[in-house]
Amino acid sequence: MLFEKIKTYFLYIILSVFLITNIFLVKHEFIFKKTFILLFLFLTVVVCFYKKDEFRRIIYYFVYFNNDKLVKKISGGLSLLAWLFFLSSFFLLNIGLVWFARWFILAFIIFVVISGVFTFYDLERGNSVIFSKLKIVFVSGVSLLYFITSTYAASYFMQMSNMDISDSPLLEFGWKIAFFAIYFFMFLQPVSYGIFLLVSNKLKGHQLMTIFGVIMLTSLLLFSVPRWAENFVVVVLDWATSSEWHTSMTCGSLNISDPTERYFGFNTDKYTVYFSNRDGKWGFEEINCIKDDKNQDALKRVLVSQSKMPKWFKE
Repeated sequence: MLFEKIKTYFLYIILSVFLITNIFLVKHEFIFKKTFILLFLFLTVVVCFYKKDEFRRIIYYFVYFNNDKLVKKISGGLSLLAWLFFLSSFFLLNIGLVWFARWFILAFIIFVVISGVFTFYDLERGNSVIFSKLKIVFVSGVSLLYFITSTYAASYFMQMSNMDISDSPLLEFGWKIAFFAIYFFMFLQPVSYGIFLLVSNKLKGHQLMTIFGVIMLTSLLLFSVPRWAENFVVVVLDWATSSEWHTSMTCGSLNISDPTERYFGFNTDKYTVYFSNRDGKWGFEEINCIKDDKNQDALKRVLVSQSKMPKWFKE
């Protein structure tokens, strides 16, 4: 009896073991690891070839070839591709192709997002009362979150730069959007899990796997966003100050320009300076135009805040 069950579900067992093994071995190194992983991949491909019917059944689980709904076909196909990219990313990590693995994770994220949009659209078209109510709650929650994060963002910017962010419109826009996005992505995980609990009994076929993908994606965001929050902040500051602030400043007869600095103010006695990757650091300082003991034009720099330049990935 047990042997018959193993024989029946052998393909599913192999695929599951292949995924679990690749996930487990990501942080483990041993001799002939690459050879072992490649042989395991070869075995998996061979099993898929000999178990064509079961493999075809998996494909049909995602892609509705006999369904007239184009939305379901597209979302199912994208969901299948997303999970293939996800599985492949761990395989690539284990054989040392880290750069390709990162791109595969990015592809997984993109396909999950698109598939999720189509899936939610299809569920909403099914006249789901739950989704109609959730949409109202979601929009209200997003509006409230933006109001709260905007206030906090303005306060935080004043603390770190000693400047009112409303004086720089483009920077204000980018800064507040960045803060909103950071907290929005962090709150998405519990929200997506709550949605799954509410609509799980209505999910069919690939829709269930798509929602699982969304939950996995939001969990990944919950883990990554706090680590990369400073990176996003620096990117926004670099973009906004490069577009809106000046590349040079004057203090009387002095003309100051540094490629790592951007200056807010014009023909004034006080400037706010944003510096990025200056000696491996980023931050804000103030420059006051003064006269020295010989009544010559001079300047005084006052550091407001600084931090080390963040890195996206560890070496």
